[in-house]
Amino acid sequence: MSDAVTLTLRAPLAEPIEAECVRADRFAALDEREIAALPVWLGRRQARLGDFFEVRGARTARVRIAGDVRRVDGLGAGMTGGELVIDGDAGSRVAAGLTGGHVEVVGSAGDDAGMGMTGGTLYVRGRAGDRVGAAAPGASKGMTGGEIVVRGSAGRDAGARMRRGLLFVGGDAGDSVARATIAGTVIVLGRTGRNPAFASKRGTLVAVGGVDIPVTYRFACTYEPPHVRLALTYLRGRYDVGIDRTFITGRYRRFCGDAGEPGTGEILEWLTE
Repeated sequence: MSDAVTLTLRAPLAEPIEAECVRADRFAALDEREIAALPVWLGRRQARLGDFFEVRGARTARVRIAGDVRRVDGLGAGMTGGELVIDGDAGSRVAAGLTGGHVEVVGSAGDDAGMGMTGGTLYVRGRAGDRVGAAAPGASKGMTGGEIVVRGSAGRDAGARMRRGLLFVGGDAGDSVARATIAGTVIVLGRTGRNPAFASKRGTLVAVGGVDIPVTYRFACTYEPPHVRLALTYLRGRYDVGIDRTFITGRYRRFCGDAGEPGTGEILEWLTE
């Protein structure tokens, strides 16, 4: 048994590959030869993980990936436990369907990061593409549990159809953030894009860095929401993200909606001092 399994990219990739086999929980029972023999896909052609990565270490649920893997999709998808650290940028669908464990992307993540995840944590130190924490194609629900923390910006449809869990974006969020949410909490420290929380049934969108409130939302009150204080305090301590104290202790304007989809969704807009 090793301290960690290290996958090192042998050479730059000329085309994307699908590597959903790279899961820390799966590696815990495999030796180096068995890990190297796991299947990956180039379009319709099947290959071996060892064709692209040098494998060192075995039989541990701690995995580190070294090299430029922006063209490697599906890393950590469906993982149920363990720890996966990607030492750079990741491709699309990183940690999609995650149910447990911890996935960390030291760089940025492609589209559909944490798509449909039900538990565990995804921590992206850079930016995330479109549909982070959103629903898989054809699915009625997006993220239903766990935590996603993006220190940088996120693309459009972040948290779309979210059912439970916590999604934090430290930079700006694109259009339609928290679209059609059923429950859960989305926090955006930067500027929130157009059509925020459109068709929301329940759930909370916390807009710290500015938001244009849709006409389908109605003003309810101004107050100091305790759940926002708790969430921001937790995030600052757990993930060491830069959250100003005034965001934690400040007052927020509460808007309820969406009138176009009757429900109890809310947008909390931070009041600048």
